[in-house]
Amino acid sequence: MGNPQYAAVDREAIWAALFAWFQGQVGSLFVSMGRRHIAPPDLVTAAQPAFFLIGVKESHKPRPRGLPTQLILHGFIILYAPAPVADEQIGAETVLAATTLNTLFNAIDAALTPDDPIQGVFTLGGLVSHCWIEGDTDLDPGIFGSQAAAILPVHILVP
Repeated sequence: MGNPQYAAVDREAIWAALFAWFQGQVGSLFVSMGRRHIAPPDLVTAAQPAFFLIGVKESHKPRPRGLPTQLILHGFIILYAPAPVADEQIGAETVLAATTLNTLFNAIDAALTPDDPIQGVFTLGGLVSHCWIEGDTDLDPGIFGSQAAAILPVHILVP
């Protein structure tokens, strides 16, 4: 059972707003963006780079007596990009999937620049208390093939 304190929280509106924010901020860098994950090989190279925002978990954190619990929504940003297969000399590579992933990471980081200058946090225009990336980012820059991928953990603190 959920916490009745958050019964009126519109989780879908929060995830939809975050997705729309990313579309507006980084959409020009992606061929495909969605909230329903599609993995290669169903996600063809022509549809990449691709961005998916997926909600995966919720945490209810207790606080001192008399204060309501905190609700944190957890999700993943999943990225796919083609890893170029270049026939370049070892140590003299000029085309790397890691370069593409790093460019996408920088854009996502910039999209989450604090919009609340007093608190120094990104609030999605005041819709949430805080939205941030924290934790390990798993990535494969095309180690074993022509597909690069990354999974970034995103968290949303609900007021």
